[in-house]
Amino acid sequence: MKGSIKKNKQTGKWDFVIDIGKDPLTGKRKQKRRRGFETKKEAEKALAALLNEVNEGTYIEPSKQLYSNYLNKWLKGKEHSLSIQTLKLYKSYMKTHIVPALGYLKLSALNPLHIQEFVTELRNKGLSQTTVKRIFNVVNASLNNAVKMELLKKNPASSIEKPKWDSKEITIWNLQQVISFLKVAKSSPYYIAFLLAIMTGMRQGEILGLRWKDVDFKNECLYIRQTLTHDGKGFKEGAKSKAGNRSIGLDANTLSVLKQQRKIVITNKLKYGSAYNDFDLVVCTSKGKPINPRNLLRTFNNVIIKANLPKIRFHDLRHSHASLMLQQGENIKLISERLGHSSVKTTLDIYSHVLPNMQKEASNRLASQLFNN
Repeated sequence: MKGSIKKNKQTGKWDFVIDIGKDPLTGKRKQKRRRGFETKKEAEKALAALLNEVNEGTYIEPSKQLYSNYLNKWLKGKEHSLSIQTLKLYKSYMKTHIVPALGYLKLSALNPLHIQEFVTELRNKGLSQTTVKRIFNVVNASLNNAVKMELLKKNPASSIEKPKWDSKEITIWNLQQVISFLKVAKSSPYYIAFLLAIMTGMRQGEILGLRWKDVDFKNECLYIRQTLTHDGKGFKEGAKSKAGNRSIGLDANTLSVLKQQRKIVITNKLKYGSAYNDFDLVVCTSKGKPINPRNLLRTFNNVIIKANLPKIRFHDLRHSHASLMLQQGENIKLISERLGHSSVKTTLDIYSHVLPNMQKEASNRLASQLFNN
C-alpha cells in the first residue's frame, strides 16, 4: 500500500491520496483522498495513520448512509428479540428525540461531541435522568451494533460520560411498611402476586407469566422462562434480557403460599372443567386466564389505601426487595442475579442511594467488635 501528498494550488492546503486495494466486486483499484490539511506535517501524520490501518486490516470504509436510515434498519432487525412494549418505546424515542437531533448526520460522521450535545439537550428538555439514560442506551446499542457490523471503527458514544439512573425516582417501603402491606393484602385474590414481587424481586410481567412447571418445589426455587406482555394479551418466551432468564431461590413461607395457591387452581380446574383455560399459570383468574395488569394495579392501589401507606408503583416492590436485601447485608452479586441484571454495575447504579447507610452500619458493626469487648 502506498500514498502520496501534494499541495493543492487552489486552496493552498495539503491533500493526500492512498491506494487501499481493489474493489472485490469490480476488480478496480480503490483510492482514498483526504483534503484540507493546514501543514504538510499534518497530512503526513494522517497518511501514516491511515496506511497503518490498511496494512493491519483495521481500516473501515466510512458509511455513507444517514444515521436515521441505519437506525430504522437496526430496529427492524431487533423486532423479534424485543417485547412489543419495548419496541413501541424505542420507536417513540427515535421519532421524538433521536432522529430529529441526530438522524440527518451520516453514520460515519457521528462523533463524541454530537452525542454529548444530544444528551445535554435531552436534559435541557426537562426529561428525567432515567428517561435520558434509556434514550442514550438506544443510541449506544445501535452504534455498538454498527461497530460489530464493521460500519464504524469505534462507537462515538463510548467516549462520553454516560447518563446515570435517577435514584431519587425510586420510592421504596421500609421493612415495617412491607409487613403492614402484606397483612392487608392477605385477603386479596392477588396476594401471591404481591408476595412474589416482595420476596423475589420479580417484574410484573414475570409474575403474571409464571407457570407451575417453572416452580421447582423440590429444589425450592422458580425459573423465569416466560413473561406476560404489558397489555396482558400475550406471552413472550424468555425474560426481558438474557440475564433475566434465571432461577430464584424461595423461602419456606413463599413455598407454603405457592402450595396453597396450587390447591386453589386445582379446585377451579375441577369446578369449571372444559370451561377452564389452562395456561398453567400460577397467577390467573378463576377460569385460568391471564390477569389483566390493570386489574392487578387497581387492587394493588386499593390495598395501599387500606393499609394507609405511601403510594408506590408495583415495580417499586421489586426495588423494595432489592433495598431490603442490601440493608441486611446480602451479597451484591447474589442480589444482581436474583433481579436478572446483566451486571453488578447495573445493580449498583440503581441502588447506590442505599449504599451510604450500609457503609455506616458496616463501620458500626466493626467498631462494636473491636472496642466493646
